[in-house]
Amino acid sequence: MTCAEVRRLVPGYLDGALPERMSRDAHARMGQHLENCLDCRQELERYVHLSAMMSTVGSNPPPANLGLDIRVAVAQARAAQGFRNHIGRWRNRIQLVVENILEPLAVPATGGLLAALVVFAIVSHQFLGLAMPLVTTADLPLPASLLQPARLETLAGFQMSGIKESTPAGEHGLLVEATVSAAGEAVSYRVISGRMDSAMQRELDQVLLFSRFRPQLSFGRPLSGGHVVLSFNTISVRG
Repeated sequence: MTCAEVRRLVPGYLDGALPERMSRDAHARMGQHLENCLDCRQELERYVHLSAMMSTVGSNPPPANLGLDIRVAVAQARAAQGFRNHIGRWRNRIQLVVENILEPLAVPATGGLLAALVVFAIVSHQFLGLAMPLVTTADLPLPASLLQPARLETLAGFQMSGIKESTPAGEHGLLVEATVSAAGEAVSYRVISGRMDSAMQRELDQVLLFSRFRPQLSFGRPLSGGHVVLSFNTISVRG
């Protein structure tokens, strides 16, 4: 093997991951070349030193304002859509009207038509003496609940460090009402009770940003505007 080939394959040789297309004795031939070539052996030693240095490098923690910055960027991106976003909202509203109002109205209309056919069959049988079997229809199933409120599915596992220091014994640390979008995301919130400073607000932004909610449902379709009340204290979190 030439020096150029060996130096190109040194990283894979060091990690034991040489290309599959090479022969099985390629690793042995590279080892033999490294024993006889000082320059290639020094190149291998530099990779070993570099690998040792990289293994000591730790990962940087995310910025403290990462959650808030993401929310601001998302809000700015939505505002930049302008007219197209406005048209999209009207299209969604029309779709919700069609699916939640017009389609449910089709159920009683269909039932009325079937009832009229049954009455016509009975009248024809009585007055005309036709041997026509009577047709009965079963009741159409309706949704168990036309409107289901939003609720918490998964709460992000971030610490609310400021609650323990500012909560008197026997009281709720923080009571928050979150507004949930149709996608199951908290788009806004308001503090119902409790004290909050800037540090606690950043922590609460992170918790709500990475938590998942089930949106408000109407006829099984998700709607925006649902509300979930969250209680934060030193013992538990409820939604």
